[in-house]
Amino acid sequence: MTWDTDILIAGGGLNGPALALALAHGGFRVTVIDARPAPDRAEAGFDGRAYALAIASVRLLKAIGVWDSVADKAQPMLEIKASDGRAGEGAAPFFLHFDAAEIEEGPMGHMLEDRFLYAAFLNAMQHTPGITLLSGETVVAQEVKPDGVTVTLASGRKLAAGLMVG
Repeated sequence: MTWDTDILIAGGGLNGPALALALAHGGFRVTVIDARPAPDRAEAGFDGRAYALAIASVRLLKAIGVWDSVADKAQPMLEIKASDGRAGEGAAPFFLHFDAAEIEEGPMGHMLEDRFLYAAFLNAMQHTPGITLLSGETVVAQEVKPDGVTVTLASGRKLAAGLMVG
């Protein structure tokens, strides 16, 4: 089988681009197939979610070259308090308290809005050799063989790869 790309990634949320960037940095040719048009995801009104990124996630974003473009938009988590309770009764009197001053690495994590993180992923994918983003496309069929996988997109286009991740 002749491959169009080494690895196909079906899904362009956050995990797809992060994996694509890591694989491309490792020398693989990667194609990300994302059903939602990429510019829509980066719009201010698309998604109001924010993520609590743990230290390990920040390390990953640094390793794949994304962190520097979002660091100024991320808010550090300097304290975390966790308690139990019931709706209408308030929090229990006992709680766990974590303080960033107790660790050497700095904040325990950061809060970051989805739109900023996705825009950074989009920019990084566009500027990383070896990554192809097929935005607004969906996989409608796949055929797995011993030497790879072939997918058919809604547009009728077919792509072959050694591995598919979804």
